[in-house]
Amino acid sequence: MNVSEILDKEPCPSDRSGHRMVAVGNCLILFGGYTQRPSSDSPPIAIGELKREVWCFHIPTETWKLLHTNEENFPPSTASCAVVAHGTNVIVFGGSGCVFGQSNSNKLQILDVKTLDWRTKTFSGDAIEGGYGHSISITDDGFLYLYGGCDGTFYFNSMNKICLRTWNNKSFFRHNHTGKYRHESIAHEGKIMIFGGGNPFAVDDLGIIPYFCTATDTWQILKAKSGHNPPGRMAHSCNKVNNHVIVTGGQVRKTISQGTVFDIPYNDALSDIWLFNLDTSCWSELSVSLPQKVFFHSGAVGCDGNLYTFGGSKYVSWNTNEGILQRITKRMNNLYKVEIFVPTLIELAWAAFYDKFDFLDSTEMLELGIPEYFVKRII
Repeated sequence: MNVSEILDKEPCPSDRSGHRMVAVGNCLILFGGYTQRPSSDSPPIAIGELKREVWCFHIPTETWKLLHTNEENFPPSTASCAVVAHGTNVIVFGGSGCVFGQSNSNKLQILDVKTLDWRTKTFSGDAIEGGYGHSISITDDGFLYLYGGCDGTFYFNSMNKICLRTWNNKSFFRHNHTGKYRHESIAHEGKIMIFGGGNPFAVDDLGIIPYFCTATDTWQILKAKSGHNPPGRMAHSCNKVNNHVIVTGGQVRKTISQGTVFDIPYNDALSDIWLFNLDTSCWSELSVSLPQKVFFHSGAVGCDGNLYTFGGSKYVSWNTNEGILQRITKRMNNLYKVEIFVPTLIELAWAAFYDKFDFLDSTEMLELGIPEYFVKRII
């Protein structure tokens, strides 16, 4: 196990939070995000800035490239969207714009990574409200699942099941539970498993994992069987590798004790890395952690089997505003590589081959006997 930082090689994405990153072929696709810049006023005030851009990180060469996608149908809101890869397509739903939380989208748009064209899909059936902070997953039987999210005031509590063949949506309300956002979902053996998430007042326990059964369209609960579970959190990264779910960082709620009178709640960030074994339903904490406590970052598992996390926010100082204790944040553009499992021999062989013969086209590679699933990774 090892965590390392991949140092910037110009050009590279600037600092941001609320972006999303997914793996497509031998690349990581980074979409959107949000940051704040000081104005020229005296004293300066923070001005929100949307990141209306798409970046590609080429894993074999560890280099970034800004993708010049077709502006037509480019998503209007790029902060805290729900983003998932589907083949060589990147599906984007919702998100917020500026002013954050007051300009929300309910559009579903698809980027073809090969042609760099965007297209907008309209869906029938139950409507989905505009918002941000949803989770998104795709199952092998051709359904897209969107859960939760918020519009800046209300926290949604519906699972939206969209058929990718007909683009018809059915919504299933989760009764007797409050809505939440900035949770994550994992599709596994007929379950859409929800990890963490919360609202301004609380975050959800990771020892209790709600899941949506895709066969019966009903909600169930899975209780972790481990004696030691991760702290509840939101705005974390959550990715699946084989039979494990990897959770890193995130935001947690804590309190400062003020004697017997009252406690002051505040937000804190995490740097820990946890594995959830999908076969045994047990959590285990890794002996390594991210170099910095971070939240609102994004993670993706690359073709090499390693986890990559990018950007996010960290707390840097305290401030008191009219008697209210606040924490000052700073956005980042650090890219971390988390090596958890030993690569297979065939993965190591492919990496060595591609490092020397990346100039060959796909036809030449197939003629040399390179397995087709490796050749298809090349974007």
